[in-house]
Amino acid sequence: MLLQRLVGYAEENVTTPPFHREREFLWRLDLFTDGRETRLTDLREPDGKRRGQRRVVPAVTRTVGVAPQPGADDIQYVFGWGDDTTKPKRVAECHERFVALVQDWSSSDPGDAAALRLLRFYGEEPRPSRPEGTTAKEGVLIAVDDELIIHRPSLLRFWTAEVARRKGGKAPRAGLCLVCGETRPLVDSMPSAVPKRLVPGAGNDAALVSVNASVFGYGLTVGLEHTPICFDCGNAVGSGLTHLLGGRHALNLSGQDSRLAWWVMGAEEPDVLSGFSTGPDPDQVNALLKRLHSGELARAEELAQTVAGEERFCSLTVGGNASRIMVRDWVDMPLATAMLHLARWYRDLLMVTPFDDAPVPFGLWQLVLATGRWEEQAESKGRYVEIGKKNGRRREHVQRDLLARALRGRPLPPSVLHHVLHRIASDGRIDAPRAALVRLALCDPKKKESRVTAGLDENNTDAAYLYGRIFAHLEKIQYKAHSREVNTTFADRFMASAMGNPTSAVMAGRKMATAWLSKIRRNPKTRASEPALRRALDELVYKLDSAESIAGFFPVQRQAQFVLGYHQQRAEDARQVRAYQDKKDAEADGAED
Repeated sequence: MLLQRLVGYAEENVTTPPFHREREFLWRLDLFTDGRETRLTDLREPDGKRRGQRRVVPAVTRTVGVAPQPGADDIQYVFGWGDDTTKPKRVAECHERFVALVQDWSSSDPGDAAALRLLRFYGEEPRPSRPEGTTAKEGVLIAVDDELIIHRPSLLRFWTAEVARRKGGKAPRAGLCLVCGETRPLVDSMPSAVPKRLVPGAGNDAALVSVNASVFGYGLTVGLEHTPICFDCGNAVGSGLTHLLGGRHALNLSGQDSRLAWWVMGAEEPDVLSGFSTGPDPDQVNALLKRLHSGELARAEELAQTVAGEERFCSLTVGGNASRIMVRDWVDMPLATAMLHLARWYRDLLMVTPFDDAPVPFGLWQLVLATGRWEEQAESKGRYVEIGKKNGRRREHVQRDLLARALRGRPLPPSVLHHVLHRIASDGRIDAPRAALVRLALCDPKKKESRVTAGLDENNTDAAYLYGRIFAHLEKIQYKAHSREVNTTFADRFMASAMGNPTSAVMAGRKMATAWLSKIRRNPKTRASEPALRRALDELVYKLDSAESIAGFFPVQRQAQFVLGYHQQRAEDARQVRAYQDKKDAEADGAED
């Protein structure tokens, strides 16, 4: 089914000619039939990044064997120039095979002037001087009389026949293609590959189906004898997958072990999917959640499961191993099911922040970023280590774990919660994205309602949650006593140990709170707030004394509750400050009027 979906996608979306693919070229060799001098031109942009030109050129799968491509290829093929990483004997073979390919093209159409000119260049003319610093695998375009020969009709005809010769095996055969169901000529190996830059972990351009050694084949056979695929479908699989992985619906964060691409069949793409990775639109998320709470999505999903429909959601997650593509996940489900899973993802992901009046959603990029190490910088500011940096301490599969939760509706693996809690304890950093990850890990995606709230839960009597709230309130009292000028906060001092067992930290904090409250009471500017601060602390302690006691070290689930209590209490305190300031501003405006 995967191959069929890729072929269907290619037929509707890919315009690349058969047995072609896009690649980057740094050089252009210009030949002329009117006597002008041959020249080799550097195509790289002078922007510091030294990017070349990207062109769609004839190409088939090339792993470890010598396989020249006509009209445009590597320097080692076009000129026979190697480098420190290549073997001279192999480079010489690459060049000889490329020249032989030019001869075969010229023989297939003796009247083609471009083929004759290129053949004369290899027969009797000196080669251009080698530019300093070139490497063996830099791409070279070839042009004759200012026309790229990759566009010559005779070359396209020759290339189609050449691919059939190369990929059809020693004994070309026809048979029933397992993809399209038609009786057609079959390939012995896949004719097109996916560029390695699109497949994390790949060492070379990679193929989705590959049996190039007997150990990989059924009955220890080499080739696709037991996987019958016709030439058209084989090319469409590679071109469709390349288009998907390089398109706007592809997602790959640096340092992660996989790349995901998704597409929708039989329907318009839902707007809410567009911001999934970077940052969702709150209005679109709210509209989706409204459909979830009304039961509309559940009814649509139930109908889609019983009545086969054309509206489907597909996603493919791949990684690489040398020249092979590993399918890490493949999703093919009714679009209604995907939207139900996505709605539950956002339902369980919403989290209050100290800056917003309502819970906000987060994009995948923000969540993966928050699983990394937080590093303090000058002027009491900090940031997360960039995604992809080795010192970021992120797990390379966290992107896959989150995607499985969002698209398949699977619970997050316990390892994600363990990792986030470890990073919080190590960094002393609790913010909205990390709190959202903790909440997501605690919620069951199959439940109709979240059992953990996005904002402060006054009815939550879990002792760990109450400890977190008390912790936040003690920090608030400390800030108030010192007019927010605190070098080392109560949380900085006790957070790491308190997550596992907060009893001693809270006892010490209550003793310090006595001095802090006394200082607040003596200050004319803060005196009025002292009774409310003291009363709020007493109420939280009373709730804690009434809750079920917890003995010993907190298990992971209780540590998560502590984190949520701390973050949500801080966010609620910030909201109340904003509300109070807005009220004062409104009263002042009314007095002026």
